[in-house]
Amino acid sequence: MNREFDKCFSHLESTEESAAECIHCLKKHGEQVLFDDKEKRLKLGREMYDKKYSGEMKTLTQILGITSRGAYEEMDRKYNLTMY
Repeated sequence: MNREFDKCFSHLESTEESAAECIHCLKKHGEQVLFDDKEKRLKLGREMYDKKYSGEMKTLTQILGITSRGAYEEMDRKYNLTMY
């Protein structure tokens, strides 16, 4: 099943700017992006029942260098990740 937000991952490069654009795209398509304190990474809200995108979200987390809530908040301030 091809979901409209799948295209958000198609142009992902290994730069912070590209990862931030990917997150903005996901949010524009109504996806919830959050930081999981237990796993110390970004997750889509849908990962509660659909693990299909966990690999992509791990990649986004690594590209942005997010290893803690503080690091997530820093990247949020830098790229306005929660703007939508």
